[in-house]
Amino acid sequence: MRPDREPDFKIGPPDDPYMLRWWLIPRNEAFNVYYHRILHDDDDRALHDHPWPSFSVMMTGAIREITPEGPRILLKGDCVYRGPDMVHRLELVRGEPAETLFITGPRIREWGFHCPKGWVHWQEFVGENIGEVGRGCGEMA
Repeated sequence: MRPDREPDFKIGPPDDPYMLRWWLIPRNEAFNVYYHRILHDDDDRALHDHPWPSFSVMMTGAIREITPEGPRILLKGDCVYRGPDMVHRLELVRGEPAETLFITGPRIREWGFHCPKGWVHWQEFVGENIGEVGRGCGEMA
C-alpha cells in the first residue's frame, strides 16, 4: 500500500531519516491521513504525546510501543487509537523498518515530551537543525 512516489516529508537527518511520511489526502485542519515508514526508534530520553487524537494501523513490520503502563508489541493488522494526552515511545522490533497508516483528528494542542521535571515543548526538546539531537529533558543543556 505504500505510495509509489518519493515521501512528502522526511523526519530526521536528510541522509538517515527517522521516518518517511506520505500525505494520502491533501493536508487540512479537520483530519489527515498519512503513510509512515519508520526507520529508527524514537528518542529514548522521554515519552512524547501528540497534538491530536490519532488512529494507527500496522501495515508491515513490528513496533514495541512503550507507555507508562508498560510495553506492548504491535504487529501487522493491529489498530491503535491514541488520545492527544496519551504518551508513548516507539521502538522497532529487531531494528527492522515498520509501516503504518496514521490518521489524525484536528490539532487541539501543542505536543511535547514528558520529562522527569515536567512537560517540555517539542521545539525545546529537539535540536535546532533537522536531525540534530537537542537538549532533551535538560541533560544536554
